[in-house]
Amino acid sequence: MSRAAMQGCRTHGDCFANRGGVCTCLKDNDFGGRDCPFYKPADTVWEEQRRQNGGMVDGNQQI
Repeated sequence: MSRAAMQGCRTHGDCFANRGGVCTCLKDNDFGGRDCPFYKPADTVWEEQRRQNGGMVDGNQQI
């Protein structure tokens, strides 16, 4: 997906999908004035991945 097709998002700078103020997951992030239902803080996503992988991230790299 080209950067031009991605939606700007300044609402959740700590979201796992936010890269430099751009949403890398959604083509449309207009939710009619409501908050993004897909928002999840990056640290929460990383913690969930660590737990699911038994403490392992990227192969054998221990956190």
